Amino acid sequence: MVGAQCEGGARLEGLEEAALGLHAVLVDPRLGGCIDRGSDSLLVGTAVGKGAVEAAVEKAAELAGRDGGTLVLALLGHGEGSGGAALHLVTSGKRNSPPLTNVNVTALLNDALNHPGLNGLVAIVDTCLSGGAVPAAPDVTSGRLEGDVRFSLLFAATAHQPAFDMRLSTELTRLIAEGLPGAGKFLTVDDDLMERLRERIRGQQPGRSVFDGSSRVGKALWLARNRVAFRNGPLGPIAKQALQNAGRRVDHSLLLSTEDELAAWLKDNEHTTGGGSWVAVQRLREVQAELEAGRKTLNVVSKVFGPVLTEESLRLVGGLAGLPPGFVRQEPPRTLRDIIEHAAHHGSTAEGQQRALAHVVAAMAHVTGHRGQLPPEVLAWAQDLELTAVVNSRLDELNHQPDGDQAPRLVLVLADDGGETVVRVDAWLLFGRAVLSSSRFPCGAGDKELKLAMAEAIAWALPWANIAERPLQRIDVAAPTLVLLDCPPEEHIVRKQKLAVNYTVTTRWSGLLAPPIGFTVEDMLQVGAQLLASLDDTDCCGPKWLQNEHLQTVDHLQQHLSNHGFGQHVWALSSLPESDWDYVAQELLEHTPALVWPRQKDVSDELVIQASVGKHWQVLPQQISHAYRKHLSGAGPSDDDLGPLATVRVAWHDTDWHAFCLRRADTVVAAPDEMTSKERA
Repeated sequence: MVGAQCEGGARLEGLEEAALGLHAVLVDPRLGGCIDRGSDSLLVGTAVGKGAVEAAVEKAAELAGRDGGTLVLALLGHGEGSGGAALHLVTSGKRNSPPLTNVNVTALLNDALNHPGLNGLVAIVDTCLSGGAVPAAPDVTSGRLEGDVRFSLLFAATAHQPAFDMRLSTELTRLIAEGLPGAGKFLTVDDDLMERLRERIRGQQPGRSVFDGSSRVGKALWLARNRVAFRNGPLGPIAKQALQNAGRRVDHSLLLSTEDELAAWLKDNEHTTGGGSWVAVQRLREVQAELEAGRKTLNVVSKVFGPVLTEESLRLVGGLAGLPPGFVRQEPPRTLRDIIEHAAHHGSTAEGQQRALAHVVAAMAHVTGHRGQLPPEVLAWAQDLELTAVVNSRLDELNHQPDGDQAPRLVLVLADDGGETVVRVDAWLLFGRAVLSSSRFPCGAGDKELKLAMAEAIAWALPWANIAERPLQRIDVAAPTLVLLDCPPEEHIVRKQKLAVNYTVTTRWSGLLAPPIGFTVEDMLQVGAQLLASLDDTDCCGPKWLQNEHLQTVDHLQQHLSNHGFGQHVWALSSLPESDWDYVAQELLEHTPALVWPRQKDVSDELVIQASVGKHWQVLPQQISHAYRKHLSGAGPSDDDLGPLATVRVAWHDTDWHAFCLRRADTVVAAPDEMTSKERA
């Protein structure tokens, strides 16, 4: 293995990693099977020197010939040549050095394959212009062994083409590590291997050259053992069941139990067309892709995350990935293979994207403490399956924990679908900003039906919270204006107790999910974004309090608000208007999705309320929920000044709610009609 690095601006990024990775799989007894001779067979770095390379190759050929073995030679680095001339490997560390200072790769390969006693030569050349490394047939047949030789050569690009990012080496390393279904016990430099490499390598044209003039009888030259073929029972029960179910759709008597059997069957029936049989065969091809994705994923996560995972952490992984609680909580505990196979075969989405697998891997990264960039092996896996953005986004969402609170959060949206009453409760369970699952709970008209639907939604969320071993404590309830004002969510009796007794309830206005008439969802999101920007202002120390003269009529309020931009303030009232409170609230919420107002009409001291809100401004709205819970428990007055805060309600907007609404901007519905005719107020 030679990884010759250039100096200065010609440095090849990733060369050292590619050389070490390829060397590792080649000397792995279960894979490449090469004898590891340590520093004698691994030269990596700058200025390794022509003499050192040639001496190392000569020694390796001598030892291989003595043992009657195959010489495997890998040359990685910067290649020079022109017009299809013999390829030279830059070993001096400098581009455009005199040819005598660098290695003539073509001549080196020809000399090596003619060394007495060798069973053959397998060469891998990952350089620019590497097609120029192919020895000419007349040179081979006129060599010392007069053509009684065999060799296989993999090259990264044609003799006139550059190569990039050590792609041949890195993709070949991954392929050897993963195995190739249907390829038999050994990976050889054949059509199947080249087809797979060309699928993975973009921007250059890898190639091969094979010569077999040997009089020896026996196995063909092989590059590595095929990991797939050497596994004992490669499929777990979930994958095997998926394969068998797909096979029965084609023919009730078709029994497939391994990837190799599936690959062989598809190869023999690749021209099947017409009707239901074609659809069934397509499903088998989908299962083949799922098996491959699951195998690749299991190989990577077993190595990277497996050593630190436990049965309990695997349950948490399944929960954070959004797998069904009934599956995750089953006894005996699910294995790592079970989790991966369930995601691969029951979580596929359109266009072949394995989003469920991406969510499982992101959950493993989160559970094992990866708060920053993913490990290199996982990044390579994600790039291979084109899931990099999905995994990174999901990991960011899981890692986003407000105030460091590593607990699930339930979002309940009371949906009216444009009518006067709530018709269903839409529920989302979140961990950080990642949605673990969602469900809908229809409800009939009336307060009793609404409370029953909310209770069902909470009961639905509890199993996920139990899997995470963190109790459900935070519930966001989003409601349209009339429901928000007339039926305070935190006061709902759920399971014989007010919701605020057991949970920290944050009330939201659902206007960003169902914008009022005359506004689009983009309008409302812009208002929310402007509000968040104004709250980030270091001069912001509390809400903007409205005076009684601003609330005499809706027209008075509109006139006052017309002097202020949308989203410039959190508006607050220390007393409610005598009439038209619903229209006043709607007008305010259209200007800012955050609003503070008193819980009751009778307010004994408005200044005390304003002072309490100002004092606790930085810890709202949670402090309001805490104060209200303390009030419900009958706790007496204390010096923490929470008493007045318990008399306040809010419709709150913050970055987490804004992010949630942004993700659902394409599913909005129309707002209630009764809020449109403000002239009637």
